[in-house]
Amino acid sequence: MSAPRDDRSAPGSEVPQIDDSILLGMRSFRQPLWRALVQCALFLTIAGLGLSMVFGQPPRPDIGWPIAAVGLLAGILVPGLTTIGRRRRVELFDEGFVVHELFRTRHYRWSEVSDFGLATLLPGRGMRQTYVVYDARGDHGALVGFNRFLSGKGRSLPIGIEPADLPGNAVTVAYAMNAWRQRALDREAGRTA
Repeated sequence: MSAPRDDRSAPGSEVPQIDDSILLGMRSFRQPLWRALVQCALFLTIAGLGLSMVFGQPPRPDIGWPIAAVGLLAGILVPGLTTIGRRRRVELFDEGFVVHELFRTRHYRWSEVSDFGLATLLPGRGMRQTYVVYDARGDHGALVGFNRFLSGKGRSLPIGIEPADLPGNAVTVAYAMNAWRQRALDREAGRTA
């Protein structure tokens, strides 16, 4: 007979119990500074490639300058908006949560979403990224269907966010989101009973 598992643990893994007071104390998830630096470096590399086209042999300024300009602009704007401008973050409230993405903000009530799970993105060997996925009531459309095909759920939180005040990763974010959701559902059930 196997030992009982924590219902918040990922399938196939044994995870120790996490104290709910810690999970319920987390109110914000954001993109860490190191991710902004990596984004900046990637876009500046593109700008460098554009400049190498401008001054290379044969020179191609007609193609190189636009590539360099876009790389430089994106290297400043994207990390600036996501980390310094705090556009990629999730804020938790007793009634629900708010997902701030680069160009839009979505508000959800806890009763409108499913439990939060994990999905994995495999861009290359050794570069596995785990992120948090969920379903929202009334989700439909091609993009939601495609996300559901890839991850099993229709929506995802921004990839790479982590707790603002404590160390953690996508697993910690999923545990905290589920703890907040369960507390809100328990309160609603207590009011209707």
